[in-house]
Amino acid sequence: MLKRFSRPLFLASLALLAGCAVTPRAPLRQLCILHTNDVHGHITEERVEGWRKPSGGAATLASCVREIREENRAAGIPTLLLDAGDIFLGTPEGNVSKGIAVVETMNAAGYDAMAIGNHEFDFGVGVVEALAAAARFPILGANVRVSSGGPPPSFLRPAVVKDADGLKVGIIGVITESTPAIVMPGRTEKIVFEKPQGVVREQIAALKAQGVDFIVLLSHCGSWQDKEIAAEVKGIGVIVGGHGHELLRKPLRVRRTGTLIVQAGGTGQYLGRLDCRVDPDRGRVASHRYELVPLEKGRCLPDPEAQAIVDRWAALVGERFDETVAESSDDFAGNDTAEAPLGNLIADSMRAATGAQIAFHNNFGIRNPLLAGPVTYRDIYKILPFDNTLYTMTLTGAQLLRILEQSLALKYGILQLSGLTVEYSPKAPEGSRVGSVRCGGEPLDPAAAYTVTTNSFLAQGGDSYATFLEGRDMTNSGVLDRDAFADYLRARSPVSAGEPVPSRLIPR
Repeated sequence: MLKRFSRPLFLASLALLAGCAVTPRAPLRQLCILHTNDVHGHITEERVEGWRKPSGGAATLASCVREIREENRAAGIPTLLLDAGDIFLGTPEGNVSKGIAVVETMNAAGYDAMAIGNHEFDFGVGVVEALAAAARFPILGANVRVSSGGPPPSFLRPAVVKDADGLKVGIIGVITESTPAIVMPGRTEKIVFEKPQGVVREQIAALKAQGVDFIVLLSHCGSWQDKEIAAEVKGIGVIVGGHGHELLRKPLRVRRTGTLIVQAGGTGQYLGRLDCRVDPDRGRVASHRYELVPLEKGRCLPDPEAQAIVDRWAALVGERFDETVAESSDDFAGNDTAEAPLGNLIADSMRAATGAQIAFHNNFGIRNPLLAGPVTYRDIYKILPFDNTLYTMTLTGAQLLRILEQSLALKYGILQLSGLTVEYSPKAPEGSRVGSVRCGGEPLDPAAAYTVTTNSFLAQGGDSYATFLEGRDMTNSGVLDRDAFADYLRARSPVSAGEPVPSRLIPR
């Protein structure tokens, strides 16, 4: 026989259960994230390898962004426009203006925030301050400190909160901690770049305490480190990446945390578009649709304000950059991990300019391919934009072997070279990959002295190549590497990739 409960006991039980009721979940919220990275000053219309039409530059970007925003606004969907760093250093307009031309076009497009990139420091900390002053959006660098464990510099913010139609979005910015090694030595003095993971955890906790629903990390670290951050740090909804110039056709999802990683190539060719439904309770993307929008000329009518900015800076740069220097019969491509036709051509031009026996050029200092057709000084500038001059020095064969071993470790891409023939074993342990080496057809003598030319970045120990600092009789020629390259092409026009070039880096 079932026992009967008294009415008071029954009502008390209901009250207790009501107190334990589950709070209703917040509804999913729509959000559109538009993103760019590694623009490197490419704000003008320009030819793109493999495209039938040229890219439209900053004016096309601003117009496409405006159209997407208007469509989203009509549908009640908030839009954020973000950038993951390296906005300049790569074109005449970007370099001559020290990034201001790019910031002005970003103001016209209505960016909400950007992460600081390593190349923003290439002209020194004062230039970063000027960029931050000119920007109508925050520049973020949570792991950039004035001292170890100290605050960010006054011109950078660690994070910003955006209200996306009631959805509170916290945006954090970080940069690779290897920045001091990959910018010109001395340009980041008195600035500390900390490992991102711990800093991001701190910022997430602070933002959550402010009631933020969703975290976006702008990361100028490269997708390899973005994956580590996403796996180790909980609470990140989306990582908008940069630094690696990677064109991710679809977002990477890190299983452990559910974080999405996106990256849109570089040089202003694509606009990334992530349409997502956000779960505010979990701080995750519940579902998404992703698109890479090619910013080819004609996709959108040029934005008048952005176009006026581009035209003004192009006029200030002057007509010299449109001068035809040479003709190329073929495309010359680069390669980060092996000998490349373009790298050979550049290294040969360095030897021709200085008369040295051997030349080295860092791979990541070669920023664009050389395309078939007329070659203008603007094209050459985009290939070699860093204002590096040619240095000559004397190094021993033993020192050269150390440089070659460091190059073949591929930490910063392989060095392109001229004057040497190197056989190597790519699968051998680091430090023992170099096999036979010949200079001018003769075996390299570890005790002998050789004349070497390289660019000012490597000569001053850039990319951690400390051995170049040991060179004797070091001399700065004052000749820009791009001017030496222009003279070399002019004297040999038309240049052809079909001409036989002896192999220099031979894997065994």
